[in-house]
Amino acid sequence: MRQNLYNFTLQEITEIVQKIGAEKFRAKQIFDWLYKSKVKNIKEMKNLPLQLLEQLEAKYEIALPEIIKETESKLDGTTKYLLKLKDGAKIECVLLYDKERITLCASTQVGCGCGCAFCSTGSIGFKRNLEPCEITGQFILMQNITQNKITNIVLMGMGEPFLNWENVNKAIIIISDKNGLNFSQTRITVSTVGIIPVIKQIADSDLKINLAISLICVDDEKRTKLMPVNKKYPVNEIIKIAKYYNKKSGKEITFEYILFKDINDSIKDAEEIIKKLKGINFKINLIPYNNSLNKDFSKPEYEKILKFQKILIDGGIKTYIRKEKGSDIKAACGQLAAESGEEK
Repeated sequence: MRQNLYNFTLQEITEIVQKIGAEKFRAKQIFDWLYKSKVKNIKEMKNLPLQLLEQLEAKYEIALPEIIKETESKLDGTTKYLLKLKDGAKIECVLLYDKERITLCASTQVGCGCGCAFCSTGSIGFKRNLEPCEITGQFILMQNITQNKITNIVLMGMGEPFLNWENVNKAIIIISDKNGLNFSQTRITVSTVGIIPVIKQIADSDLKINLAISLICVDDEKRTKLMPVNKKYPVNEIIKIAKYYNKKSGKEITFEYILFKDINDSIKDAEEIIKKLKGINFKINLIPYNNSLNKDFSKPEYEKILKFQKILIDGGIKTYIRKEKGSDIKAACGQLAAESGEEK
């Protein structure tokens, strides 16, 4: 089976061409064809010697996911894309529009194994990790649609990025390579349920990406019921690693806090946030729950959301209410399920 050239960094392509016996500079030419000229097959790389083209074609290919469905929100223009991968698996990615800002919400796994009680993706279960080419492929496809006007990438689609970190990390390196797509890492945000070893790895690295952690609540008992991963990575450990991340990276953390009616939206819940998260450089995005597959949850009244926000702001916390986008097409936070028919 031929390997996809979109799976390799420039350094790896350099190693490939040198192993074949070609000159080192050919790797940069190949990278240019892939990410600047965006050729669809190896034969289009006109400035490569015929022998090198034949050697590459024997072992490698150029392939992107296939867009099989496009659904646009009538509420806000958010557009969801259903993509089919080479093995027939399906994922979704979303383009969100906000004035001059165009954000790509990309997936990192087929399904998700974290099992969060409120998430449609979690109801599918884990199928497999996406390869780097399937992550970068989402960006390349959406670049073509938006005519290179994507301003931000959020890896908040299907899957837990930090449980596929090797491939996600490589995709970020490829997307941000100045010799290729040249997309700034400072405009890439990766969201996690709180996989502590990877957070530490990022803190110790040279990556300039932004970190978002799905906090949901600061009470361990509640959080474990909503997010089983809390058994392994409880709130106190997340607080410790957040402080470590602040110190090592010098960057602010975003805590994502989904608000559920009568579960984590009380005055006491807000006061506990102020108390427990003291000493961390962070902001909070309040996300009113998007009606998903699980009817056991609902969103609080808007007045209650505003009151919750005010308590946090008065407590010295930068707090924002996330705009709900694409909920009418199941493209909002926690709603992606790739229309697989496998949802519980």
